[in-house]
Amino acid sequence: MTIARGNMAQQIKKAPASRKKKPKNKVPAKYLAGLSPDEKKKRRKEIEKNRKKKDNDPSAYKFSTDFTASGKRRKTKESKYTKAFKKRFGST
Repeated sequence: MTIARGNMAQQIKKAPASRKKKPKNKVPAKYLAGLSPDEKKKRRKEIEKNRKKKDNDPSAYKFSTDFTASGKRRKTKESKYTKAFKKRFGST
């Protein structure tokens, strides 16, 4: 099927509009649950910074917002996988 020059020009004009914009990276709400607005901002910023790091880099998974002001680790919910592992093999 051939396209006339007039139709081709119209098709070319439509093409850029049909492209979808790449969505901005979103941070899941569960990663920000229980944090103050300032801490949420810091966490988002840290996640964006660490997103660029390699998967096997342990520093990509450490966040300053995981610790309280006194330096103690924050209490978090156990994942269902951790619970299943402990149930199956016992806690170590």
